[in-house]
Amino acid sequence: MPELPEVETIRRGLAEVLPGRRIAKAVASIQKMCVSHLDTCIADAVAGETYDQVRRIGKILIIDLEKVTLLVRLGMTGQLTFRDPKLQDDGQFSVHPVTGLQRAAQHAPDKHTHIVIEHSDGTMLCYRDIRRFGRWIAYPRAEADSAEELRSLGPDPLACPQELEAHLLKALAKTSRAIKTVLLDQSVVCGLGNIYADEALFGCGICPSRPANSLAPAEIASLAAFIPPMLLQSIANRGTTFSDYRDSSGHPGSNQNSLQVYGRYGSACYKCGTVLEKCTLGGRTSTWCPRCQS
Repeated sequence: MPELPEVETIRRGLAEVLPGRRIAKAVASIQKMCVSHLDTCIADAVAGETYDQVRRIGKILIIDLEKVTLLVRLGMTGQLTFRDPKLQDDGQFSVHPVTGLQRAAQHAPDKHTHIVIEHSDGTMLCYRDIRRFGRWIAYPRAEADSAEELRSLGPDPLACPQELEAHLLKALAKTSRAIKTVLLDQSVVCGLGNIYADEALFGCGICPSRPANSLAPAEIASLAAFIPPMLLQSIANRGTTFSDYRDSSGHPGSNQNSLQVYGRYGSACYKCGTVLEKCTLGGRTSTWCPRCQS
């Protein structure tokens, strides 16, 4: 699932090409993926609108038009790419043999492209989602920032890094849940998923199964200091790609080459050589080093 760095990378790409473009029409083939808080469906509401800005909070992409705001949740396999007819489509378009996910740059819409927004200049914004877990939610622009999907989120680590330590000190003291589970709770901190929670806990030497309220203030301070630069480094690497994630141009990220523990259970720890272990917390697999993390 795309996490904060992947969504931010997509946002930055779209912010370069969408503002100022006018929407000619939109087609949504899977209606359950679209939720409208308007008087009409999303496809009809956006026709004739012009893009203003592209924002992000946590894992949610926010596309502001003149009168409408779209909240886009990519789910497990959502891919949002910009298609320019002046550029040649990738002649080697292919999909992952198991997941069916896109493994190419710009390409024509296919059967898994469920939302297509056509612009007056012939370009397109294409949403491809093989598992269909993503959601597009439309609000009147004046109401979007108070939407329930955003109100329920905790602080974004990159939006207010100076406040993160104080927030975590209060939030972690209130729960005995495993610290890994708490970091995945979007109402506590938004944007972290399985990848970056594992990496942050390893970077700070904290075992993922530790009760959150057992962490010392110094350990919480180390987490608050580690998380923002970790996310920024992944953004600099254009996100983490294993099989499905692609940026707005359809290209993979490279941050998977920098991961220390995520998905590496059974392999040697890069730091101490101990074999990495895994455990299941809150239904998610966590990888950790029994020597480096306590």
